[in-house]
Formats: sequence, C-alpha cells, structure tokens
Amino acid sequence: MATQSIVSGATIGFLVKIYPKISETFILEELLGLERHGLRPHIFSMHQPTDAVSHEANGAVRAPITYLPPAGVSNTMPGVRAHIALIVKRPWRYLQALLFALRREEGGRMRAFFQAGYLANRLSKAGIRHLHAHFASEPAGVAELVSKLAGISYSISAHAKDIYLSSPGSLRRKINGARFTVTCTEYNRKHLVGIATPEATVLRMYHGIDLDRFQRGPVAERAIGVPLLLSVGRLREKKGFATLIEACRLLRDAGTVVRCKIVGYGEEHDGLAGLISRHGLKEVVQLAGKMTQAELIDLYRNATVFALPCQVASDGDRDGIPNVLLEAMAMELAVVSTNVSGIPEVIQNGINGLLVRPGDAAALAVAIGRLLDDPALRRRLGEAGRHTVATRFCSEDNLQTVRQLLLAASRGVGEGAGNYAVARERSPFLRHRERRRHRPNGTGQSG
Repeated sequence: MATQSIVSGATIGFLVKIYPKISETFILEELLGLERHGLRPHIFSMHQPTDAVSHEANGAVRAPITYLPPAGVSNTMPGVRAHIALIVKRPWRYLQALLFALRREEGGRMRAFFQAGYLANRLSKAGIRHLHAHFASEPAGVAELVSKLAGISYSISAHAKDIYLSSPGSLRRKINGARFTVTCTEYNRKHLVGIATPEATVLRMYHGIDLDRFQRGPVAERAIGVPLLLSVGRLREKKGFATLIEACRLLRDAGTVVRCKIVGYGEEHDGLAGLISRHGLKEVVQLAGKMTQAELIDLYRNATVFALPCQVASDGDRDGIPNVLLEAMAMELAVVSTNVSGIPEVIQNGINGLLVRPGDAAALAVAIGRLLDDPALRRRLGEAGRHTVATRFCSEDNLQTVRQLLLAASRGVGEGAGNYAVARERSPFLRHRERRRHRPNGTGQSG
C-alpha cells in the first residue's frame, strides 16, 4: 500500500557530484532509508560514475538518475535548450542569476551555471520544488544557482573536505541561502554555526548504520591464525595510513606477528606502496584496493582489530566520523582511532574503543599490541562499540527528521510550518539553535 507522501506525489531532487560512488555509502543508505519512508527522490549527478564496481544495495534504489550535461563538449544541446527556455520564460531572473554567478569567488563559475540552467529547467518541468545537495562544495554551489534561476528552495548536507577546504565566505553564502543545512558531527555543526549568520538553520545528523546488515554473524571467534589488522578508507593524507604502516613496522620489530590489510584507493597509493617496500613490510601490509560492501563485511568478520589513525591533513582537510568506524563497531570489532574532529563523539577511550594522538605511530603500535594481546579487552570493547552504534547512531531517528524537513521544504511551507515543527521536536539540536537565537546577545555562536 502506498504511503501518503507517495500518493501526494511528494518528490525531492537529490544533487550529488558523482553517483553511484563506492566510497559514499552514507548517501546510498540515506536514499534507501528515505525511500523506505515514502519519499520519492530523483537523483541528479553532476558527473558519470568512475568506479568499476558498485555496491549491491545500489540495485535496491528505485529513484531515477539524471546525469547533468558537462559544459564545453559537443553533446550539450539539451543544456543550451534549457537555458534558452529559462531566458524566454523569465529573462530578468535569468540575468540576475547570471550576474550572481559571475560575482561568486569560486572557480568554474560558468560550468556550474551551465549545469544549473539544465537542472533548473528539469526541476521546473517535473514540478520538483526542493533540491537537496550532498556536499557544501560544487553541488551546493549548483543548487544555489538553481534556486536563483527557478525560484525553488535548496538544502545542504555538509560532510568533511567540502567544509574545511571551502572558504568561510562561500560557506556562509550557501548556508544562509539554504532552507537548512545538516552535517554529520557536532564538531562540524559548531564550525558551521560559527561561520553562518544566526538565522541559518544548521543541524547535526549523524550517519546511521543498518545494524541488520552489519552483524558479526554466527562465528564465535575471529579467524584462526595470524591476527588480521584491518583498515578502510580513501588513500588520502587525512586517513593517517602512513602512520599505520609505521606502527606495523614497530610491531614487527618488537616481534608481534600480525598482518595488516588496508582497503581503499586514492592518490597516496604509490607513496604508501613505496613506504611498505622501504620498511620491508610486503609480507605484513597489503593495499587491497576497492571492495564492495558485501566483500568488506566478510573482512570485518575475519578481522581481529580495526585501526584508522585519522589526522588533519596539511591542507586542513579532515574526517568527520568515518562511516567505516561505525561499521567496524557494529561488527563488534575492537577499534583504535585518534581524537580528531568528530571521532571522540563516537569513541570513548577505554570504554568502546581506544584513542591515540594523531601522527603518533608509537602510541598507535602500543594500542594495537594491547588489543592483540588481550582477547577479553577486545571482546568488551567490541560489544560496547556495537551498543554505542545501536543506541546513538540509529539511522531511523535521523531519517525521520530529514524526511520531515524535506517534505516541508518540498511543499513550500515557510521554514517547514507544521512539518518543520515535527522535525523540530525530533531534533534537540534544532531546539538548541533556536534557544541560542533568542539569547540577549544574539550572536548565534556556539561554545
């Protein structure tokens, strides 16, 4: 039986940079969850997919996908026709949006404007009244221009690099123009609140994990033999994989027998491979490349310890709360990470995992060695980790809040009116923001 929102034809535009993308499981989980709750999203991707493999769960997404035409190539006639239609229909609005785009500080202004024109025309024809952009960088920039061209509202999901590598002025402009902005950690939320004006709505929405999918399984113990140290992430400086490799060298030199598998891909692959070779660790550390979620779940089940020594990169980039940490904890793996960004919001040192200083290979090696030597500690931290994910990182609660906000925005009812009020009651962080707005100093800054 169709839900009320499907009967009423509520449809939301979802704008992403690349879809599907194997490293962005949080977007996949959100789409599946919102569809489960009756929303009808239409996915718009700025670029074609680049991964040769994809997660099986992508096949369960019912939303149609439209790829925006790239600017500056021969097959752009649909985009040109869309811009002509916008000029004919509302020439003054089109001119104002063009001038706004030219004044923006970001690069790629005309490329973004070209794609925004195509998207604005598509949304208007489809009767879609709200666009939700994942990432506060290029997708939010296109959504902002779509709003100028078509007069529809937009909202933003901000995550990591898009926050810390964007200029404060650009972020402030996009957030202030958005119906609402959600981000995946309290650390991020405070950062964005400090940039935005007091009137902007900025909410913390943790990424949720599907606990039915991430279960340890019937195996009572981890794989027999050499312990497996597992790590997962894009091969980027902020993940701290060089520190992990150095920790593996220290463990080896101390006589600890362990094999380490790093799952992921990225620009640091060759540098990390060279580091492994220089340390003589080819028999100890393996760069395993891309894996699907199903393949990764099998690895979680066979792993002994999970380590992800995140750090702030030299350009300021940093993680929020990596989804793989939540996945490993849901699988009852004992985890080791660092006290960077939003990670202490999920891991309490000695309670449900271990935390060390970023960039400290010696401390990381000690923490890993401690877990390898103490099965009872691994079991206790693993069980506490799953409990943390089950009680604090439930996808259903956050999905209900986002669903209410998106439905309210799609109906064009002020800042949500009735539905916004429901979302407000579900979100203590929204109530907290509104209390701050009414404080006498009116600064809207968080502590």
